[in-house]
This record gives sequence, structure tokens and C-alpha cells, in this order.
Amino acid sequence: MGRRIGDSMRIETITDQTWPASENACSETEISDAALVARVRTGDRAAFEILVRRHQAFLFRRARWMGLDADTAADMVQDALVKAYESLASCREPNHFGFWVGQIVRNRCLDFLKSAARRSLPLPVYLAANHGNPELEERRSRLRSQLNRALAMLPEEQREAFLMKHGEGLSYDEMAELACASVSAMKMRVHRATEALRDHLAAVRSTL
Repeated sequence: MGRRIGDSMRIETITDQTWPASENACSETEISDAALVARVRTGDRAAFEILVRRHQAFLFRRARWMGLDADTAADMVQDALVKAYESLASCREPNHFGFWVGQIVRNRCLDFLKSAARRSLPLPVYLAANHGNPELEERRSRLRSQLNRALAMLPEEQREAFLMKHGEGLSYDEMAELACASVSAMKMRVHRATEALRDHLAAVRSTL
């Protein structure tokens, strides 16, 4: 079952499956996020449903990459969407609604992981699993733990850029749009984050 917002609007349960295209997909894509947010603020709940359909796949991927199973990730996104609807007045950049809700999802996931004492984040770019070599996988598991600590120490902008690029596979153009920053700024943030993580990884390897 889905979650309800207010007394009539329903957010469908999110799964790993691909969502069917909306019958009004063509007309919906012609409406900007800012225009939809403005309509929601006047009481148009159908406009929020369009925003949900537009961004829910991206939000679900973000939650999944943080190490949550499909059901828990769906719950985190549902909670974030409810919070977004209730606090829409605080969205200062309506054209970047997706990024704004993405931050809510991220914070909700971090709160969940902290409370559950499960802060292990997968890092497939650096440490792909090797199930055929238990000894190697054990070493990589230790490195993952160290890298998680390194990620937590990065400045927020660098950490966010790194996760968007290597965790979600977004292009720099997409990242710049979501983060309200220039492409060059996003490249610099990813570069600095990568350098910091590489230095940390080298230090960890020297102790293994």
C-alpha cells in the first residue's frame, strides 16, 4: 500500500521495478519543477503527484546506494516525500526540487543507519566484491570500513559530489543542475574528494 498525504493524495509504493509511463507523460514533461511547486503551494495536490513520478526513481536509487534493501529504501523515500510535501514552503529553489528532496532522503537514510548502527556504505568503484577469494574480500571489507570513515570526514559539498558521481553515476551536467553549481565546481569537488580518499586508502594499505 502507498502512503497518504493530507486526506486524499496517495504516493505509490516504490520498488525496484520500472514504473509504467504516465498517460500524461508528454504534457507533464513540459511543466517545470518550479511551476509544479507553485501549483502545489496553491493546493494542487495533483501537481505534487507529477513531481513524485518525475523524481521518485532518482530518489530511490540514492537510498538504495546507501546500503538499504529495497523495502527500507522505499520507506525512506516515502517518508522524505511526505516531509517534502509538508515543508514545501522551505524549498528555496523550486527548479531544483529533485535535489532538495534528495537531501531530505539522504538525511533520512543517515538517521536510519545511525540509529540502527549500520553505517556500511558500498563503494563498488573502488572495492568490487571478490566472492571467490575470501581472504581478499576480508581485506577489502576492512578497506571499505576505513573509506566509510574517510567519507564521513569529507566536507559536505565534496562528499555529496563524490556520491552523486560515483554512487549514482550522474553526469557532471546533471550534478551541476541538481546542486545549483557550475560544472567546473562539481568537477573540482569530485577531484578533491577523490584525492582525499586516495590518500586515505594508501595510508590504510600500508598498514595491512
